[in-house]
Amino acid sequence: MSKRVCAIIIKNNKILLMRRIRRGQEYFVFPGGGVERGESIKDAMVREVKEELSLSAKLNKSFFQIENQGQQEFYFLIKNFSGILKLGGEEKERMNKNNQYYPIWIDLNKILKLSNLYPIEARQKVVNLFKK
Repeated sequence: MSKRVCAIIIKNNKILLMRRIRRGQEYFVFPGGGVERGESIKDAMVREVKEELSLSAKLNKSFFQIENQGQQEFYFLIKNFSGILKLGGEEKERMNKNNQYYPIWIDLNKILKLSNLYPIEARQKVVNLFKK
């Protein structure tokens, strides 16, 4: 089973999500990507945050994991990061009229109402974390 890492990046009571517009459909996902052969999940998370968002992240441990569409996904809570948010990597290269990526900060209390934040299981776990 392939592995994927996803970032739960929090700052000032907001969460950083990737707003996607693909073939006319708008939805949100957690930033991240695939784990490369021989790479640890921590190294993959740091690399993905750097490539995709131009941010340098400091990680603790994996926050939770789920299985999603045949992939094992590892979610990391990231509160320690530096740099200037800017789209980069494959997402920037693949950007076109039918496939768009926009990193966006959203109030944590609004993600509960985001019915188009995927995967749903991960959204629920994040909502439960910040309800406390």
